Amino acid sequence: MEKRIGFGRRFGAYAIDIVFVIGISFILWSIMGEFLERFIDWSKITDEEIEQSQQIFGNLSDFLLTMSASVAIAAFLYNIIEGFTGYTLGKLMLGIQIGNQNGTKASANTLMVRFALKNISTLFGLIGMVTLISAINTTGSALGIVIFIGCFFALGEKKLALHDLIAKTAIYRKSELEDGTAQEESPFE
Repeated sequence: MEKRIGFGRRFGAYAIDIVFVIGISFILWSIMGEFLERFIDWSKITDEEIEQSQQIFGNLSDFLLTMSASVAIAAFLYNIIEGFTGYTLGKLMLGIQIGNQNGTKASANTLMVRFALKNISTLFGLIGMVTLISAINTTGSALGIVIFIGCFFALGEKKLALHDLIAKTAIYRKSELEDGTAQEESPFE
């Protein structure tokens, strides 16, 4: 267990990833702003809802809607890399990667399960945005809070966040996963 990466380095990778996601969001927003506005089915939004939005946000309502959609899409696309490779750019820059809890490399299926769990709020948000069903957004937000709180489990002795516990994954130094030195010793040997 001592080879697992704890909260500090994970948080550092997350902070780096946030910077990348924000940058990608601004690029996506500037390139695809008009497309995203056309993508939303305005016929499902009542005039009253539009007026309420404009009363609250003024002329910023279109900007906020487009920007929030850009952030959600950018976060999804950026983080899906982790589901295929076991690391994001932040993790790669800090030399860490997702593996199985026993210290072996994780399969693509395992990585995708972890990705879906870790990003459940974003996934539900995208589905809710496309379907315009607010209950999906609410459910995603509630699950997102649970996963967020579960991230602090990595401060514990096992150094596993809630999504790692469920997906049976852990974070290790990338070099240790590649050469096999991250494998945990069996307590029965």
